[in-house]
Amino acid sequence: MPRRKTLAQSVSRTATGVQSGLAIGLALHPAGPGTGLQLRRTDVGKHWPISPQTAAAGPVSTIIGDDHHQVAFIEHLLGALAAAGITDAFIEVSGPEIPLFEGGAVALWQMILEAGVQELDSNIAPLVLSEPVILSTTDCFIAAIPSETPAYYYLFASDPPLIGYQWASFVPGRDDFGAQIAPARTFIAYEEARTAQLAGKLKGGSEDNAIVIYPDRLSETPALPQTFARHKLLDLMGDLYLLGRPIQAHIIGSRSGHQQNHQLVQRLAKISQPEGNPALR
Repeated sequence: MPRRKTLAQSVSRTATGVQSGLAIGLALHPAGPGTGLQLRRTDVGKHWPISPQTAAAGPVSTIIGDDHHQVAFIEHLLGALAAAGITDAFIEVSGPEIPLFEGGAVALWQMILEAGVQELDSNIAPLVLSEPVILSTTDCFIAAIPSETPAYYYLFASDPPLIGYQWASFVPGRDDFGAQIAPARTFIAYEEARTAQLAGKLKGGSEDNAIVIYPDRLSETPALPQTFARHKLLDLMGDLYLLGRPIQAHIIGSRSGHQQNHQLVQRLAKISQPEGNPALR
């Protein structure tokens, strides 16, 4: 059974929020065993445990909060924390969103590496399935398949022929998150970005924090092959870590997004509660 882990020391960064355009501070702090992942929005004095119950799927990101205050774009940070095995930490943010930084998880991964990872004197029980959990529609598919080892897979399909089909995978403990997943930047169609900016919903957005998909070109050559599938896989890893523990299963997504990820999280959260549930060992 894996050990719980926290950060060895505190670390912080400041960057512009892509939606608000505000300078937002982000800090990660160590926490004791059993604390879980805790989020504090310092500008309004609100605090939430990161869990399926405090999370919601927004239009373009995962949100933590309540009816009055929220924090958007938590998924990239959760993906990095999942890859590092961090189960217990205090996260502080001074605004309504986690900064996107470069649009991937490079800056977030560097924060974790700078802080260091410390094992705690306590174990964390993985969620272990005994039968598949599958959600599908005519447009998308997402599933958790029982397996002795965890793994994530994503099939990306895009209407513009500029991108087409892409495939990505990540096996925790074997693959290099910092090299294979973290540099995969978020992306947005030019028309969508322009509409959001005109509506005042993308005040800090630019080609510095996202790959823009123009009708005839990309704003840059991606740093990684299959970069769009890899980024969707980063989102998938982050959303699934709302459960706060590793999942001993193969997680497979195809054309799925935050809404479908959250539906799977809610299913897994429900079956992980009752003892003797036939879907769990």
